[in-house]
Amino acid sequence: MSVTPLPDKPRVLVVDNDRVTLEIVLEILRSDGMDTKGATGGAEALEIFGEGAWDIVITGVVMDGLTGIGLLRRVKAGNRLLPVICMSGYRSFDDAVEMIRGGAFDFLYKPINRDRLLNVVESAFSDYRRSIENEHIIVRSQSWARELLTLRQLGESSSRDMLQVLFQKTVEAVAETLQIETASLMIIEGDHLTIAAAMGLPKEIVGKAQMPLGSGISGYVAQTGEPVLINDISKDDRFKPSKFRKQYSTQSALCVPLMHGDNVLGVINANNKTNGEAFTRSDLDLLVTIAAQVAMAVDNTRLFKGLEEKAQALEKAHQELVRLDKDKTELILNISHELKTPLTSIMGFANLLYGLDVQGKSEDLADYAGRIETSAGLLNHLIDRMLELFRLEAGRSGMNRGFIPLQSAVSQAVAALEGTLHERDVREDHSGFRGARVYTDRTLFTRALGLILENSVKFSPEDTPIAISGCWHDDLPTVPVYAAYADLGKTKDIADGWVEVMVSDLGEGMSAEEIPVIFEKFRQLGDIMTTKPTGIGLGLPIARTILELQDGALWAESSKGEGSTFHILLPGKKE
Repeated sequence: MSVTPLPDKPRVLVVDNDRVTLEIVLEILRSDGMDTKGATGGAEALEIFGEGAWDIVITGVVMDGLTGIGLLRRVKAGNRLLPVICMSGYRSFDDAVEMIRGGAFDFLYKPINRDRLLNVVESAFSDYRRSIENEHIIVRSQSWARELLTLRQLGESSSRDMLQVLFQKTVEAVAETLQIETASLMIIEGDHLTIAAAMGLPKEIVGKAQMPLGSGISGYVAQTGEPVLINDISKDDRFKPSKFRKQYSTQSALCVPLMHGDNVLGVINANNKTNGEAFTRSDLDLLVTIAAQVAMAVDNTRLFKGLEEKAQALEKAHQELVRLDKDKTELILNISHELKTPLTSIMGFANLLYGLDVQGKSEDLADYAGRIETSAGLLNHLIDRMLELFRLEAGRSGMNRGFIPLQSAVSQAVAALEGTLHERDVREDHSGFRGARVYTDRTLFTRALGLILENSVKFSPEDTPIAISGCWHDDLPTVPVYAAYADLGKTKDIADGWVEVMVSDLGEGMSAEEIPVIFEKFRQLGDIMTTKPTGIGLGLPIARTILELQDGALWAESSKGEGSTFHILLPGKKE
């Protein structure tokens, strides 16, 4: 189909054996600026239709010879998109049905009404324009699909030594296109050329022949990058007689470089035209075009293979990192276990020291024992945190997930944490998630919420409250980049939406740059020698890991001097 743009006004062919009606319709259309032509019968209309470009055909139904339905079918056979409008002086339902079934755009009754005619023509022309645009889109889409398929096939073949297949296909295509008996493709390797693929040459030559760069026709072309057309090689002083020349039945030869940018990758040779004639300039131009396409494919294939090799190396490195990470986790678990055993003994003997009275030093012993017990307890707490995190990461913490009422889960979690909240004022507002059920493991949810509350208690003034609130989301809400991961949001088969729980405090707050740091393992804000708080920075990473294991997420919002709000996101359902 032609892609010539349509005019602003349609070109209309009008056909009717009633001359009065014909002239009326033509006059109406011309007065509206349309290019029109009239015919008094179907045969005449077909002649006019074949001589020009038309955008709409308006035809009578009842005509001598070729009827309106016959003309409709002939027009649609030539251009199925072209709108045909039918008109009749008889209000026949059967005629109208037959024309519409045949593909007519609309049906007009005589006498013709000006406004009705112009409206139908305008509508038909708009429909025709859209149909052509849609047809072009379909054609382009099909073309793109074929190109993508070709690229995919090339990519799939590249991993199976595509270059050799490409070389052989090239010489076969050259031989068929130029009608020659002998063709070869040579690739530069170091300071010489070797034959990568050939037709019409003995196997011993293909396997052993090497041509130094600058030597012979192929070497000259590879060195200079200039294509060569030789009409009679015996009369060309540039090239000495070759021991391979007896393989050729004619004196004419072609050799063109495989160029990619300024680099010569190899050459293509063509010899022995089947009709015995010399090669022409057209043959040379054609071979240069083929060589350019092949050079591009060669370079792309090499690039693809290079990327494929790098991808394999990266995958191997990734697997090694996964193995090392697993080994690290196992090592830390073992070390932590070994540390726990002597710590238990230290703490036990520290308890015994409280009851001893050695030469009046019982108070000092009690002080020392208290310090031992406190330090050992802190070390024990840190190791417990490490063990907890590494068990979670190693997948050794079993989960018993189910839908539980969020309101009761939050209240029970707060009640269970009374001892660690140091009588802080924790204000619960359930209005935003009343009636929502959260898909979680109750024990792990309590643990994650507890770690977040502990963090808020630790980093906010004692006389300030901590607020817990929440809301419901039908769809996955926007999550910061640092809190997102590949599988987040893939719980549509389980949940109806998302429950978000917010824990807010009135601490010092953080800058936007500092927020992601607090969720990293063994990271805390502040200078390690001066302002760093106690602990090793595992509370929030543990909470984050717990929530991500349950298809949820954890992030924070904060500003310097304005406190912080921590967001817990988990799949949920509404009751």
